[in-house]
Amino acid sequence: MKLLYLTDTHIRGTSPKSRKDDFLSTVKSKLNEVSDIIKRENVDYILHGGDFFDRPDVSISVINEIAPILKSFSKPLYIISGNHDIYGHNPKTLYRSMLGLLDGLNILEIINDRSVLLTKNDITVQLSGSPYIYGLDRKEHRDKYVLTDRDPKADYAIHLVHGFLMDKKFLKQVPHTLITDILDTKADLTISGHYHYGFPMQTIDGKTFVNPGALVRISNSKIELKRRPKVLLIEATKEALDVKEIYLKSAKPGEEVLDRTEIEQHRFKQQEIHAFKEIVERSANMDQINLTSLITDIAKNEEINRKVRDEAIRRITETEMKGSD
Repeated sequence: MKLLYLTDTHIRGTSPKSRKDDFLSTVKSKLNEVSDIIKRENVDYILHGGDFFDRPDVSISVINEIAPILKSFSKPLYIISGNHDIYGHNPKTLYRSMLGLLDGLNILEIINDRSVLLTKNDITVQLSGSPYIYGLDRKEHRDKYVLTDRDPKADYAIHLVHGFLMDKKFLKQVPHTLITDILDTKADLTISGHYHYGFPMQTIDGKTFVNPGALVRISNSKIELKRRPKVLLIEATKEALDVKEIYLKSAKPGEEVLDRTEIEQHRFKQQEIHAFKEIVERSANMDQINLTSLITDIAKNEEINRKVRDEAIRRITETEMKGSD
């Protein structure tokens, strides 16, 4: 039996500010390549880790663009809902979302908080899924990551979760779950989405954990500039459950599609402001002069950008107001 996993497609009709290209066209190209992989590898089932759409009410015109590609998959597609697929982080709103409509039309099947048995010849795989819910990565919801009821008929168990599962400690202020927190799961393979950068495959005590990363790149961070979108090909035989990464050829290099102009401009502006502040501090006795007049004179003499001058004056004014409170 062969299964193909992808996640965080974030299908939308408009292009994010961080993209240089036509985002919908790019997503379509990637999904068409996924369709080609499905046919080339003789995939039996398709799994999606959530955030199929970028918003729950994506337009019908977008669906008209995507539906023919989904139809070309010609294999069952199982999915859990992500935070972008629902309203207010509440999976109960699926019935009025576009993902819920596709489920109702039998174009895909949502497996939130339930299991299905997938079979081919003499192989049976138990597939289960936990959708995104508010506070998923709080300790009291850790059971969402853990498969407790394993079907005795299953040769293997695969569990999908749309949550902040990590292979190592992350920022303290960002709730997340570590692989080592969920080692009591009965799943042979736990696959997460949500965290777009993903993490490498880890096998501990015979249990495998992986997040291949988002199929799309929305952020223009330096990590995303280098990251190559990929899917997972999972093959289940009587001997083993094998997982292989397949990088998408249609995914162009980050430098070609991600726009960092705004970030670089912001960084340059901050550097200018810092340099200007140092000039001001070197030029005067701060207790005896009118800082606004001084800043204006220095800006003129040093040929400093007017926006930088105005920002410096604004910050000084704010500081003076706070000091007078």
